[in-house]
Amino acid sequence: MKNSISTLLLLLLLIISACTPAEKEIQSTDRARSTPEAMGISSGAILDFVEALEREQKDAIHSIMLRRHGKIVTEAWWAPFNPDSPHMLFSLSKSFTSTAIGIAQDEGLLSIDDQVISFFPYESPDDPSD
Repeated sequence: MKNSISTLLLLLLLIISACTPAEKEIQSTDRARSTPEAMGISSGAILDFVEALEREQKDAIHSIMLRRHGKIVTEAWWAPFNPDSPHMLFSLSKSFTSTAIGIAQDEGLLSIDDQVISFFPYESPDDPSD
């Protein structure tokens, strides 16, 4: 079972990395919009969030996009960034991997207390350290 989990996680990572360009194309063409209230979100809460970002995170936030039920309800950019500004993505694969681990744990396929080495018995050294 543990070998199938490691194979599943590896396959998931390969699919994610292979789908990244297509995902970007989908994002650029899927621009359905709605108002926050129509999607069950308070405009006031969004405004409070944006104002808090401006007060607290002056240099950390480049942009936000809030989607709900497949529709964009909020977009914002902070100068000098704009919708066409390229961005480096760091830790994206870790986000997908942690999501996959959470799903696998929820389905009882593994526990976060499992030792990583138990999933790769043929790759482990003969005498691994603790």
